[in-house]
Amino acid sequence: MAYFPMFVDLTDANCLVIGGGEIALRKVNVLLDFGARVHVIAKEIGMELAALSEETDHLLLEQREFAPFDLQDRKLVVSATNDSELNSQVYMMCKEGNIPVNVVDKKELCTFIFPSYLKEQNLVGAFSSGGNSPALTQYLRNREKEVLTPKLGELNEMLGRWRDPIKELFPMESTRKSAFEQLIDYALCYDGIPTDEEVEELLLSISMTL
Repeated sequence: MAYFPMFVDLTDANCLVIGGGEIALRKVNVLLDFGARVHVIAKEIGMELAALSEETDHLLLEQREFAPFDLQDRKLVVSATNDSELNSQVYMMCKEGNIPVNVVDKKELCTFIFPSYLKEQNLVGAFSSGGNSPALTQYLRNREKEVLTPKLGELNEMLGRWRDPIKELFPMESTRKSAFEQLIDYALCYDGIPTDEEVEELLLSISMTL
């Protein structure tokens, strides 16, 4: 089974998590980290999930049995229960309804998987082993911490603000790529993030050499 790497916008997406334990909590935290609206349905809900629901209006908890109608209008579904029969039923219903589904620790019952990731604002680095070795992806994630720093998150936001002006200033792709590379190199050597005035001055200088 091969998974295609793809980043999906989950901002305000209607997501369902079935189960209320520690594993469900981890999946809920990931979904909330990317702006999803998460509905948790479980026969028992852990204290940490209950506490988390007090901190955000993006998390709804219902302590009850799962029902098939709960799948209606979902962007994606996570089944994190210890009931193998229920997990299989959820997987089959989601497959029939073309709803992306993840049954935790059962890669054969997943149409998507959660990668190990680092996130600094909108800059995300992720690793996936296709469900084979979460320990390996966690190792790679920990190594990535040395590279994907908060400064890179700030730099990404700054580059986003300048993307359109740079496209206008450098209409040719080759010169535009060079301008971005020089700007990134400059920013990485800078103590902090360059101001807009400094970026404008640097781009003017670059435009005179390209």
